[in-house]
Amino acid sequence: MAAATLWLSRMSAADKIGQMTQLDISMVLADGCPLRIDDAKLRRQLRVHRLGSLLNSPFSGTEPRCGSSGWNATDWRAAVEHIQTAAADEGLPPLIYGIDSVHGASYCRGATLLPQQLGLAASFDESLAAASGWITGKDSRAAATPWMFAPILGVASHPLWPRVYETFGEDPLLVARMGAAVVEGMQRRGGEGEIPARAAACMKHFVAYSAPRNGHDREGAWLSRRELEQTYLPPFQAAVDAGVQSAMESYQEVNGEPVVGSAALLQGLLRERMGFEGLLVTDWHEVGNLHDFHRAASSPEEAVLLAIGG
Repeated sequence: MAAATLWLSRMSAADKIGQMTQLDISMVLADGCPLRIDDAKLRRQLRVHRLGSLLNSPFSGTEPRCGSSGWNATDWRAAVEHIQTAAADEGLPPLIYGIDSVHGASYCRGATLLPQQLGLAASFDESLAAASGWITGKDSRAAATPWMFAPILGVASHPLWPRVYETFGEDPLLVARMGAAVVEGMQRRGGEGEIPARAAACMKHFVAYSAPRNGHDREGAWLSRRELEQTYLPPFQAAVDAGVQSAMESYQEVNGEPVVGSAALLQGLLRERMGFEGLLVTDWHEVGNLHDFHRAASSPEEAVLLAIGG
């Protein structure tokens, strides 16, 4: 806490705003092969946007790149060390690196791949869920990518939804217990001398993303208050109670209101009533989607104001 307070005292308003900016790693990669960080691109982005975080893998598509299917832990560490050195040179605190890690550190070549969440839930074994979280956290820390976009805490409720396999199933109690166990495993402290010593889970997607009205991905959810409270909130509350350090809001609308711009859901419910005090991140491009997809903002600038206000 003292270190954070010291950083805040040194930062300008632009620096603090920049901490809310997250870029895809593709924006700082060099052209051609081998895949590597372009120092000039990276420093320009740091200087202009005062970045707070980066995300994703250079290999997030379906095809190999430059004759490889991914970076191993050593490759990742070298890339992240380059990023952190440049950030320090620009007078910025260390960037947070986030990446999808739903069934192991799957973007790190050589890491342990684990079952999808639905398969893990079929064990009904919370100790296995905690162990899977620990393995994911350990492998992520080894790759210096300690912010894991997992676990998924949606309660599967529509058989046509194409992401059912990513959930812990249809029972809110099972989803809550397995999810909390994964969070605890992911965030367990590493061994003495390990850097980073801790990793952060990110519960997602808040809230009711798994309840699309017609089964299509990103379709809105239309729910009674009782259904929201009894079915979709308990897993997230369990994760909050387990000390989850970050959360991701969801792509869709709930009862006609985009979650990303909802003060009622993100402030009144998640922060004030449920007691979540961690970092909140949007899903992919959701601030821009307030203008481009949801049509709730008349301009990209208004979208930013709506998201911040929400």
